[in-house]
Amino acid sequence: MPEAGYGPAVPSPLVVLLRNHQAGGRAAVDLFGRAASAQGARPWADGLRRLREEAREDLDFNEAVMRRLGVSSSPVQVAGTRLTERLGRLKPNGRLVRRSPLSDVVELEGLIATVHVKIAGWQAARTGDFLTAEERGRLDVLEARARTQAERLVEMHREAAADVLGGVRGPG
Repeated sequence: MPEAGYGPAVPSPLVVLLRNHQAGGRAAVDLFGRAASAQGARPWADGLRRLREEAREDLDFNEAVMRRLGVSSSPVQVAGTRLTERLGRLKPNGRLVRRSPLSDVVELEGLIATVHVKIAGWQAARTGDFLTAEERGRLDVLEARARTQAERLVEMHREAAADVLGGVRGPG
């Protein structure tokens, strides 16, 4: 779907946006799943599992719009985004072998950011004229749900931070 100034070798901004959010959506599903598994004993692990399913539904919506518009996936972009998410697990966390309790806090921060990026992408999509009336209605529902997701994640983050950092007075 080339636009003025964009030929077959240069995808239109819409194609780039949809592919970016598809790749990010797939990485988000992975991250929600990993966080839910890793935080399985935490009181909010079930909430993370529900959020993973909602992220899957969000991805399904994005991919349905892509199919309707004839936009193909970019396997390289999807693989690159997923690889980046996995490489993020190698960050220094103060532990060499075991998972650091701080990892719960950092993962939740990443998930909060992910949901805000999703909201921003949907707001950008809304400015275009490519969504059907039905898709716009669905987007309204998904955006409202994403705002609730962000609020739930902030609460989980608050609990995780208090659990890990509560009573910590400083280095030394």
